[in-house]
Amino acid sequence: MTGTSPQTAVAAAFAGARQAVQPYPAGRFEGRGIVICAGGTRLFTCAWICIGMLRRVLGCTLPIEVWHLGPGEMGPAMRGMLAELGAQTIDAHEVARRHGAEVLGGWELKPYALLHSRFREMLLLDADNVPIVDPGFLFDCEEFRRTGTVFWPDLVRIRRDSPIWAMCGVPYRDTPSVESGQLLIDKQRAWPGLVLANWMNQHSDAFYDIVHGDKDTFLLAWLAQGTDFAMVQRAPRQLPHVLCQRGFDGTVLFQHRGGAKWILLGRNPKIEGFAYERECFDLLRELGQQWDGCIFLPPPRSERAHEVERALASQRAFRFERVSADVRAIELLPDHRIGPAPDGDGIYWHVEEGTEGLAR
Repeated sequence: MTGTSPQTAVAAAFAGARQAVQPYPAGRFEGRGIVICAGGTRLFTCAWICIGMLRRVLGCTLPIEVWHLGPGEMGPAMRGMLAELGAQTIDAHEVARRHGAEVLGGWELKPYALLHSRFREMLLLDADNVPIVDPGFLFDCEEFRRTGTVFWPDLVRIRRDSPIWAMCGVPYRDTPSVESGQLLIDKQRAWPGLVLANWMNQHSDAFYDIVHGDKDTFLLAWLAQGTDFAMVQRAPRQLPHVLCQRGFDGTVLFQHRGGAKWILLGRNPKIEGFAYERECFDLLRELGQQWDGCIFLPPPRSERAHEVERALASQRAFRFERVSADVRAIELLPDHRIGPAPDGDGIYWHVEEGTEGLAR
């Protein structure tokens, strides 16, 4: 329409998307689990510590999906290391080939992963979040069973005079913004809100200049659709660079290191009051012993080379001899890692086909 302002156009598109939500696809999703978005070396480091805490320290047995944006963010060795922690990796680009996507970026990936995760009941955790209790009990808490969604509060609120209220057709509500480092969602009951939040993030260019990333899209979409939710009423505890989110009884559950993401090869600050800090540093050292911080992608190679790789990996154990140096046992793992930790002798392997045949 001639003369229509950009905000008016977005408001009209939002209203259309709000009405166009299809019914929840019964039978497509089941079970409960944890969803983490963690592509790239920095967030992989964070996710490995987060999942290591869940599995090894807290005893959490919930299935875990780690979503990423293709091989450029997650090589086979990284996928293998997460599999050893009991986490399944999901390439969002592969999912988009089946279900479509207009844009997939960092923040945009979070609602997309929630929408297409195999779980019906999901706990979204940011990769740089460190739980300090097994979060499985949250799925059975009264607030979640009553509403189907639990949000955690941010330190800020959407201003009363923000144009986002009118754009979304939602009356102003004096409530904290959602801090989306953790979200608990029953997809069946929250479907209209989740679909609309995903639509907003798929059109992030229209919203991210007005709200900060994905977090407020959840609040606004839930309000616009009348989707029920419970908001934790206890304000988060603050540590330097860390937001500690509480349960409904005030107990700290999560430590979101938004300003102090873990670094594999560099200095990580010690933070007074940070729970399980020693265990996190132990996990970080262990990661450094088996990963060099790089995304290794084997070069293109023939199907014959792939066949030989599979055969070598099935045999696994080999004797590695360095002429005039030493001899030791190694393992050729199916994700192209060399085990055990090779102490600088190389940590990846593959088979390639040269002019004189196959070479390792």
